[in-house]
This record gives sequence, C-alpha cells and structure tokens, in this order.
Amino acid sequence: MGTGEHSLRVASPRLMRLPYFSFVVLMLSVRCFAAAPEIQAYRMAVPPVIDGAIHEDAEWKGVPSVKGLFDEQSGESASESGAFWIGYDDKFVYVAARMEDPQPSLIRAAQYLTNVSLAGDDYFQFDLDVSGSATDYSFFQVNPRGATNINLAGGRAAKREWAGEFQAAARITQTGWEAEMRIPWQALALPSAGTRDMRVNFERSVARSQRLFANVYINDGPGKAPIWRGVQVPRSDFDRSIKLLPYFYAGYDRGDGKIFNSGLDLKTSLTDQVQLVGSVNPDFRNIENQILSLDFSRFARIADETRPFFLEGSQYIGSQLFASQLIPAFDTGVNSYGKITDKTSFGFLNTVQFGHQNDLVASVTHNPDPSSSIRLGVTNLDEPGLGNSAYLARYWKTWGPYGLFLRDMGSQDTRVGRGDNMNGAVNYFANGLSVFGEYTQVSPNFMPRLGFFQEVDYKGPDGGIYYDKPWNHGAFNDAGGSVNFTNYSHMDGQDYRRDANYAVFGTLRNGFQLNLDEDMAQFEGSNDHTTYLTATYPRTNQYDNVSSTYAWGEEAGYHYDSKTVSWNRRFYNRLQVIGRYQMVRYQGYSDQAILDLNYDLGKNRAINGRLTKQGNDLNGYLAYRLSGNLGTEYYMILGDPNALTFHTSLILKMTVPFTLGGNRKA
Repeated sequence: MGTGEHSLRVASPRLMRLPYFSFVVLMLSVRCFAAAPEIQAYRMAVPPVIDGAIHEDAEWKGVPSVKGLFDEQSGESASESGAFWIGYDDKFVYVAARMEDPQPSLIRAAQYLTNVSLAGDDYFQFDLDVSGSATDYSFFQVNPRGATNINLAGGRAAKREWAGEFQAAARITQTGWEAEMRIPWQALALPSAGTRDMRVNFERSVARSQRLFANVYINDGPGKAPIWRGVQVPRSDFDRSIKLLPYFYAGYDRGDGKIFNSGLDLKTSLTDQVQLVGSVNPDFRNIENQILSLDFSRFARIADETRPFFLEGSQYIGSQLFASQLIPAFDTGVNSYGKITDKTSFGFLNTVQFGHQNDLVASVTHNPDPSSSIRLGVTNLDEPGLGNSAYLARYWKTWGPYGLFLRDMGSQDTRVGRGDNMNGAVNYFANGLSVFGEYTQVSPNFMPRLGFFQEVDYKGPDGGIYYDKPWNHGAFNDAGGSVNFTNYSHMDGQDYRRDANYAVFGTLRNGFQLNLDEDMAQFEGSNDHTTYLTATYPRTNQYDNVSSTYAWGEEAGYHYDSKTVSWNRRFYNRLQVIGRYQMVRYQGYSDQAILDLNYDLGKNRAINGRLTKQGNDLNGYLAYRLSGNLGTEYYMILGDPNALTFHTSLILKMTVPFTLGGNRKA
C-alpha cells in the first residue's frame, strides 16, 4: 500500500487492462461501514527465540493474538484459519504466525535465500505502518524454509548494512506451518518517541492455488487495517553516520582494453524520517536489463527499472511524469525522500551528466486520511539547446466501494511549446467485481521528456468491467473475464482510434489455466483484429511450469502470427532454468530465444548467466556473485549482459561497505 501511482499487484496482466491510475483508485477503494479492529500493544520482557517453533505457554504467553483469514479477492472467509501474535521491546518487533493446512505435504517452499522474491512459494507476510496513516506500509515475508523478503516503505533499499538485521524462521508441522519474525526498529523510519497507534495486518499466500488471504480484508478500504494501539515508540537512534558502499572493478574489455573504474554509493539520515542517498560514477555493468518480447505494438514500450539508485524512495517520487529508464547514465546523483509529517511525504531526485544533461524530479504527497490523497509533482530537464519542464496535480478520493480520480499535467518545451493532459475517472470495486469509466484529453504538444507517454493528441472516454470468481472446492480454482473499450478522437475532432477487448480465463484445481483474449480496433482508418490463446500448467508454480501462447490476426493491414513457448524448471532446489522462445511472422520473419540460468552455491553465493538469440544476433554472459550478506561483496562477469551480440569482457567487481561517524539520540 502506498501513495505512488505505479506499484500495483495484478494477478493477470493481459486481462487487467484498466489504466494504471484507475487501478490505484480501484485498489484503494474504501468501505467505511465498520471500524478498524484493534490489537493492544504488548511489551515483551523476555524476547522469544526466533526458531520457527511457537511456544504459546512459554515465549508467547500473554502476548495478544488474533485469528482468522479472509480471501483478498472476494472477502470470503478462508476454509483454513490462522493465528497471529505481535509484541515488541525497545529494539525489535516480534511476530508469530501459525497457519492451518489440511495437506502439509503440498506446502511449497523452493526458496531458502535472504531477501529474494517469494512469489511462487507459500509465505507469510506481516504489514506494518509505523505512521498509523494506513498509507505507508513496510512488508516482511518468510516462507516455510525461512527464506525472507523485505519491502520497506518508500522503496528503501534492503541492503543489510542499511536496513538492519531482519531475522525470521519457519517450519512445516503436521497441521500446516508456523513462523516467527524479529524486525529491528532501526529498519523503520520511526516517528518521535512516545505512545503511538500503528497499523498492521497479517497475510498468507497459498502457492498451489495462488490465493492471498489476510487477517483483515482491506481491499475495500485501507482504513479497515487493524490498529496496533498504544505502542511505546523507543527513542530513535537517529543515525547521523554516513554509510558508504564504494566499489572498484578491473578487467579487460575488447573495445577498451585494460580497464579500471571506481565509484561510490552513500546513504545517511537527514532526520529520523528523511533519507538521503547519493551516487558518484554509478556502475550499472552488472545489472541485467529486462528484454522486451517481439509482441506487436503500435506504441513504444519500456522495460522495467532494475537500478537500485532509482528504486530507492520510488514510492514517494513515482508518477506518470517520471520514467527513470529515460536516464540511461549519469555522473553523480542525489535522491532524498521521507515523511515530513505522518500525513505528508516528499521525494526529490537530481542527476547530472557533466556537460550533457541535468535531470530533476520532485513531488509532495498529502494524505488527509486513508481514503484520500493529493500529490503535486514537477520535473525539469536541461541539456545544451533544450529545456523541458512539467508539472502534475493529482487527487483521489474513495467512498465505500466507489472511487474518484482527477489529474492535471502540463509541460513546457523549448522546441514544441506548451502542452497539457487532463484525466478524470470513477470506479466501483467489491467482491471481485470492478467497473471503471474515465475521460482523457491530451494536447498535441504535451511532452514531459522525463515521462513515458505512448501517445498524444487525443480525447475521449474509455471504460471496462472485470470479474474474478474464486472457489475453495470443486474442479475450478477460479475463473473470470473482462470487457474494455476505448473511443478516442484527435483534439481537432478527426477519428483516431476505437478499441474493444474481451478476455476470459479459467484455472482448474490442478493449476492448468486457459486464457482467451481478443482485441478489435480501428486505428487511423486501419482495421485490426488479434486473438490470443494462452495455456499454462501449472499456473500456480512459477518455478516449474510451461506456458504457450498463440496469437493471430491482422495488424495495420498485414497478417500477424506469433507463437511463444516458455519453460521454467527448478532442479534440486538450486538450479533454476528459465527458457523462452518466440517466433513472429509480420511483414517478414523474426524470432527470439532467451535462456536464463541461476545456480545457488549457498545462501549468499551463486552463478548465473543468460544466452540470447534475436534474429541472427547471439549473446551470452556468465557471472559469479558473493552478495546478500553483511560485509564485502564480489562479482565476476564474463561478457556484457545487455549487449546485442557477445562482447569479450571480463570484469571483477568488489563492493566494500563501511561507515563514517556515529549515532546520536533524536
């Protein structure tokens, strides 16, 4: 949960085609008919041993607990229950979870590493918003093997030197599985010391059904999240120290010969709730970029961001005005973000490529209550012969299952002049049913150069309806469908495009899923029609499955035919193999093959690589890493992960964390 405009959890990307801002309102829709439940804070005199074994009559005796789980899609009570405990002391928050399961042998736990994605596994998640606003959550996850994942409020990096030691353990039992957590207060942006009310929730993911459950169902309103009442917030160790992550790399490159380079990442606290991150001569050499598919698109596409500097604080600065992927490199950068008050946050980012480009992004967000939000943002780009600035003003409000979204944006560019973009949307969301409608108009000269906008010069309405029905018993796990439409004209009234899309899907209890998706469109006088048929088995296991998509139709007056096969396989819980092959016939023939390999040598060591074929171009790389723990990290990289063809390069990189200065009490 957050105040950004991008971070959304979508179960079926092809089916869920609603505009992203409508989803923000949809996912945050609020029912205000019931007060939030309360859990009384409890200070633990003796901390529990974090070993995954819950001793109710000893370590957890007297600690407040809550019971029950609800389906996060439908709001229905789960057939298998759960019990959860929460306590704290001056250093840590302690959490325990016991989850029932009638088939413990089917509990899935492939991962065993620290700070890795647990998607595809069973896992327990604890949600904590120390501000109490229900808009600024941190998430802590553990699977039944003790693998962990952290998502700190604001997108803060989970580097252990920076976030503190999050510890968790779990075990499978005869009736299900149970877990224990210890979360350092140090990892959280704490408010001032004293008695505070915080927000919490307890969630469970069941891998074999890909269903999410929560102790309190809040998809119909974050204001219903449980209140953790009367927590005695400890005096914050307002850490004024500067945490440094210098890196050094050396090696050989076919184009440059012998090379040596170095740089520095740093982090410090400006206040107890404001962070500052800096980067000098950042190194993106070891970061593997996403490869876009060959799917037909009339518009430009953009890969996901993977660089830590831009992910840090992304919740506070993210908006439609800013796509960090459009900044390919910089010499130095600064990124600051945090909470001004419990209800107001900000983000600021500036990067400089000396002699070429200066980029600035800033935003302020105010949440008067969990059901409303106001955001103001600006961007500015300066380079020789070009200046560009843009602004954003956004407001959303929800009443029960209904939502309203309003946004106004404008840009000023030295080459094309002034442009603007206005949106308004309404939506309804309840019990797996979502309905939305919106109106948008974008002038021809709208061009915020730090944002990613696929199209301009249009106006008109669009809307849609989506329904997903889960079942706890029987042959079907879930089924649903969607219908969406778009009717846009150019700003001068000339025809632009009309689109209609319908999609249906169904998933059997064994995990087999079938999707049928059909698009019909008129685009600038061209009639398009494409059908997609996708089969996946089992959909419920991302580590071991196979998927095939066949798409056929007509696009821009030419026949379109695409076949894609994807294969994921995990061997001995250590070697993960991911393969994907696509061939497309559209005004000719093209194909693409990607093979990713990752072999875990231990909790903090791995060998990984990738082979790619795009037409006649071949590339590959192989890397060894020692990372994810405290202390020095090492990387060795043979080849260039992001080159089109194989590039002779051997690089050894080392990162050595250390700290300057000390702490003082806030």
